[in-house]
Amino acid sequence: MQQLKSMRIVIALALLMLAGGLAVAGDVATLVNLGFSADSNYYMFGYYGMDAATAKPYAEIYIVDTRSNSFVPNGVFRGSYAVAPQPGLNPAGAFYRLFAEALPTARRYNIDHLIQGRIIYLFMDTGERPDTISFRDFRDNSQWDVNLRETIEQRGDAVSSSFGINFSLTRTDGRVSTFNAGNPQFRRANVVDYAIQQIVLGPDNRTVVFIVDRAERVANQPVWRYMVETIRQP
Repeated sequence: MQQLKSMRIVIALALLMLAGGLAVAGDVATLVNLGFSADSNYYMFGYYGMDAATAKPYAEIYIVDTRSNSFVPNGVFRGSYAVAPQPGLNPAGAFYRLFAEALPTARRYNIDHLIQGRIIYLFMDTGERPDTISFRDFRDNSQWDVNLRETIEQRGDAVSSSFGINFSLTRTDGRVSTFNAGNPQFRRANVVDYAIQQIVLGPDNRTVVFIVDRAERVANQPVWRYMVETIRQP
């Protein structure tokens, strides 16, 4: 099943690149963890890169209410900047400019950029993008079993998709808890694949942040962006 999924993704992206006559690998964003509030109620993250289609540096920043798994009011920031291309241009400059705009909102929600949580899972790019993940948190010796369920629908040239996350947590005393994250009913246009890049525990050790990499089709070019799904364990 995983091999079929990987083959489908490779073929889809290959056709996408051929259709656009691409000679580049695509637009891959750089993720930035911007921290939690001390009570884990809010999480801030962003990413930046160079838009392969427009050659403009861009950045996006989000503040999430981890209890409702939704953006806070006025908590979405996006910027794309028309600058003359120069040798050595670092698209991080776009992120710095946008971060200055987002900072007052971050302060309103008591985001502490040094409280970044604890990474308990980190995807290592080996060519596979697994939907099923099993690992042990060595701090408390709990076992995590995570399954990302995605649905991809193509009608003619139009592609849309959705996903949800199921996971179980087995503690050392044998207790098993199961949880669901994400919204499988919410469909995203032009997204052809999802993969969990990181799983982060908030400072309360109960708030779980799934950082998801989504592969998009934009102007006949492969584009990779980030999103999060959050859930709080009881």
